[in-house]
Amino acid sequence: MRTTKPPIWLLMSATVSSQLALTIFLPALPTIARSFDVAYGTAQLTLSVYLFAFAFAQLAVGPLSDSFGRRPVLLASLVVFTTGSICCALSPTIEILTASRLLQASGACGGVVLGRAIVRDSRTGAEAMRSMSYMASAMALAPALSPLLGGQLLATFGWRSAFWFTAAASFALLMAAWHMLGETAPKAPPRTTGVVRDYIDGFRTVLRERRFVGLMIAATCASSGFNVFFAGGPILLIQAMGVPAEVFGWFTLAWAGNFIIGSLVSSRLQGRVTSLLLIPIGQCILTAGSVAMMATALLGFVTPLALIVPLILMGWGNGLNMPNAMANALASVPANRVGAASALMGFVQMIAAALMTLLIGYLPHTTQFNIGLGVGVTGIVGLAGWWTLVRRPPAAT
Repeated sequence: MRTTKPPIWLLMSATVSSQLALTIFLPALPTIARSFDVAYGTAQLTLSVYLFAFAFAQLAVGPLSDSFGRRPVLLASLVVFTTGSICCALSPTIEILTASRLLQASGACGGVVLGRAIVRDSRTGAEAMRSMSYMASAMALAPALSPLLGGQLLATFGWRSAFWFTAAASFALLMAAWHMLGETAPKAPPRTTGVVRDYIDGFRTVLRERRFVGLMIAATCASSGFNVFFAGGPILLIQAMGVPAEVFGWFTLAWAGNFIIGSLVSSRLQGRVTSLLLIPIGQCILTAGSVAMMATALLGFVTPLALIVPLILMGWGNGLNMPNAMANALASVPANRVGAASALMGFVQMIAAALMTLLIGYLPHTTQFNIGLGVGVTGIVGLAGWWTLVRRPPAAT
């Protein structure tokens, strides 16, 4: 039965599916390179293409949903997602696989963008904050767990099975959305300008919202902090500290798992503590974790154990900050521009994460200092964005 207040598990599944497609095939990259007789770097392009296609496709999906509705755009995205996944599984060459990943990402981004927009459409107040906490938790945990699943599929069925699994998951989600998702977007006002002008005006409208920009900065810095660790952590733990490769995933889960704890605490505090106040508290805890990481490095404690407490603090801080920043950001824009706001926030987060990953990748990682420094920078910038654009009232005109 279709409803304008779809169950949160459906929206979480839409978010999880896109993150699943991002990382489930990572354990198979060496096998894919051997299968197509190409260099590992060539096979790795399938990851880079996915990231960039995902980032830019959001800029189309969000505004389209403002004009034509969440339901038709999400259903179309899931059709593209499923088709792209099938094409990946059937790809006879690395070139076709890379192109199929572009198609897959163009559809997968709809789950993240429209999942957030539908939460904003259908829920308000504390319920919206709790729902966004669940969404953010799913988004954090899925990329950490999916490589474990991908490794099992690779060992049992071969590398193509990861894409068949993704195709099956996206098709099941498509069927569920078809039967359960009603239209949640407010009725679009009559268009007085052309399509391109209306598209540009959508982004102009949300960028004029001072609070939205500040909250977008806070959410972006929170997500970038995790990517700093994701970029430098493998080199530090596996090469410098001698941690077995198969154990590395547990350190990723130390952050992602505590992110979920922070999100659950945040959801429990809704109605008792102002959600806007939880954002700087979370940023401060995240920054404290980065300071602890740098301090242990300077004191000479370069061991896996020295990472655990800082990672726990970073996860808690992210869990308090990110869901509240996203929910409040979407609540600060006009209802008929929520799709554009969600798309812009996702685009900025993805591009910032990619740039931080590239920067951290070029730094030496013989100790945890540079990772702590990178996370600390994201925490301070996020705090500055909140303090300047959210806490302080607009200047009088």
